Amino acid sequence: MNNLSDFYHLIKEFCTDHNMINQFLFLGSEEDLQNREFNYRSVVLIPSKSNVSRDLSRPIYTLSFDCAVLDRCINSDELALVKSTEENLFVVGQLQDYLIQQDENCYIEDVDVMNMITEDDNITSAMFEITVSFARNNYKKGIDI
Repeated sequence: MNNLSDFYHLIKEFCTDHNMINQFLFLGSEEDLQNREFNYRSVVLIPSKSNVSRDLSRPIYTLSFDCAVLDRCINSDELALVKSTEENLFVVGQLQDYLIQQDENCYIEDVDVMNMITEDDNITSAMFEITVSFARNNYKKGIDI
């Protein structure tokens, strides 16, 4: 993989094919997530920051994404809350395994587990950051000016 489009399609394929994921959202910012209705287990990917580097004569871009696995469960059922949280973490682990199997040059940071209570539901989430590296062209190529 050498660009954002390929990475997007790879993540979308994972989410579409995974039996525990009902929805994949690629958003421009965290504000886009507010007041949005989502299906029961959704995966959200938001580009957050980038770095352009030539360290050690290795031209790369790194791009970080804020990610979340979100689910709903009944707010009065503690066991459902535990199960939903457990399944969210399972999905994050499987996403990491999938990316490793695809030989992706990326890593997942710490996973924050959160819960938000609404009137009818608990919204459980596993929030984390994925950083991925893309190869750049050699600097000796012509510059398009």
